[in-house]
Amino acid sequence: MKNPKEYIAQLLFKVNPYWDEIPWNRQRDRDLKQLGAKTKRSNSKPTFRQRPVHVIVVPQHGPSDERYRPGNWNIYYEAQQQLKELIGDHAISVLDVQPDEPTEHWHTRLFEMVNATGATHILTHIEEDAGNQVSRWSWDQVFAELIDQGWDGVLLGGNFDSAFKWIRAKSRRLARMSPQFMAVDICMPLTGELVRGRVEVGPVNMPISRETVRLVQDALSGVEKVHDISFIGALYPYRVELIDSLKARGINVVVNPHRNDVATDFASSRSNQPGWLEYMRGLASSHMTINFSQSSAGPYEQLKTRVIEATLAGTYLLTDDRDRTRLFFAQDQFSTFDSVDALPQLIESLLSDRVALDARARSAQELARELAVSDFWVQIDQGLKLRGLPPIFVD
Repeated sequence: MKNPKEYIAQLLFKVNPYWDEIPWNRQRDRDLKQLGAKTKRSNSKPTFRQRPVHVIVVPQHGPSDERYRPGNWNIYYEAQQQLKELIGDHAISVLDVQPDEPTEHWHTRLFEMVNATGATHILTHIEEDAGNQVSRWSWDQVFAELIDQGWDGVLLGGNFDSAFKWIRAKSRRLARMSPQFMAVDICMPLTGELVRGRVEVGPVNMPISRETVRLVQDALSGVEKVHDISFIGALYPYRVELIDSLKARGINVVVNPHRNDVATDFASSRSNQPGWLEYMRGLASSHMTINFSQSSAGPYEQLKTRVIEATLAGTYLLTDDRDRTRLFFAQDQFSTFDSVDALPQLIESLLSDRVALDARARSAQELARELAVSDFWVQIDQGLKLRGLPPIFVD
């Protein structure tokens, strides 16, 4: 017999899948009112004042952080650098927020930058406050004040972990405040998930600038494929079991080849992580690599960044996703598996013709070099045009 509370919750979810977000939204409304921000929602967008495109990027780790540089897996560095390469330095500004900077300070600086530059778009990591302030979230306050000031631009909200319900809830709140918000998701499709029938962007490939692609090519120079297959990531028990079974069949498996030490379990595999370029060299040292598309969020397929990274590194991708990688790569440029039990036979089949295997990997690598430097902003631009919002690329 079902617990009465569970039964009631199931009924409520059938009536309104987001009923449990209602108390949180009401509390956020009360918080904003206390701060003097308006919480009125609108389904219409203001008339856009025609002017040159100017994008403000508000990164997690900004220019004063050592991570804000090429070849370092800083997605917002890569996004701004990629856009500079596409439309020019003059069209980009970056707001550098410190980890301990008071909320009202960086809000004020952002509003001043918007007014000074005539910003048409703001790109940020919408899951948390700028400056990697993971315990804070005030983007609804920022958005409400921008709208109240008459701003007619678009807030582009980047997501990495929208598979988690309460991360999606933040984007849903912003989307329902105004159509001037558009989600940009690295991993999952959000079209129709925030507002019924409304287009969002994603899944989209991680942006990688031409500057960083050149660093990758230099880093991979001279790297030889010395392993049959690699596994890079956290060593959950079932993954350790898989690796042991592959080794037992005589397959040359390497675990985390970018590391100098030997990781044998989950804890050791997550500590002392090398740099991103070392990681790319590790990928390139094997003929194939394994990608698992789900996370601890649950049974949700995600477009992992491993897909663009592996193909860019020139290793052949084996993935368990059915609906993500195929959006970008042809059927003969990667292989899928339904379960870990199917992997040994698939691997042995591919290894039976290494020449053909490496040719398929090179084909995927050529496409990855194109996707890496353009897909992120091209998809954003397409989404903006479908929504009738100001585009990034002016025809």
